[in-house]
Amino acid sequence: SNLFCSKWASSLESEFDAFKVRQNLEDHKIMANEDLNLFRRLLHLAESDHYAFFQGYEFIKLHDNGKILFEMLSHESMVYSLERLENLLNILQKFRVYKESQNIRSILR
Repeated sequence: SNLFCSKWASSLESEFDAFKVRQNLEDHKIMANEDLNLFRRLLHLAESDHYAFFQGYEFIKLHDNGKILFEMLSHESMVYSLERLENLLNILQKFRVYKESQNIRSILR
């Protein structure tokens, strides 16, 4: 579970009208697809633009659903044998681990 899922579930709990529940589900599905497409576009731009790569990192880091979006795109790159995308995702994952280890070190000091 993550913050995106928690928000999504709480918005469904408050509704009792079937039409509104269905509309809410569709809205969240569209938002998730838009976020995945945005992340996908940033990574395609990152093939030639380092700033887009950094934007992709920031997007995943700050997004409520970032880890799941990352995993979905990772799986997609393996299934469809998208070698360039897979390489970018591996670099991004290494950078995330590096930044997290830096944050832990700064907390422990």
